[in-house]
Amino acid sequence: SHGSVFCAIGEAGFLGYVVFGFPDKNLYLMESSFYGNATYVFGDNWEKLSQKTKGEILQESSQKDRIIHQKGWEEKIDELLK
Repeated sequence: SHGSVFCAIGEAGFLGYVVFGFPDKNLYLMESSFYGNATYVFGDNWEKLSQKTKGEILQESSQKDRIIHQKGWEEKIDELLK
């Protein structure tokens, strides 16, 4: 609903994730289709980071943000993409 420019489907550690690209905002959201997971927010290095495991990304704090699917999740995404 926010008008992403493209989307891509994740593999390996990101199986079940879809990337929504907003290059004009330098934001790339890796969104899980499974409740209880999280949305990972990356910058223009999203392709390289998407090849790492979620554990590596979290350990290195490589993400711009990580929004866990819980109450208020949709509002946080809306705010991020304003």
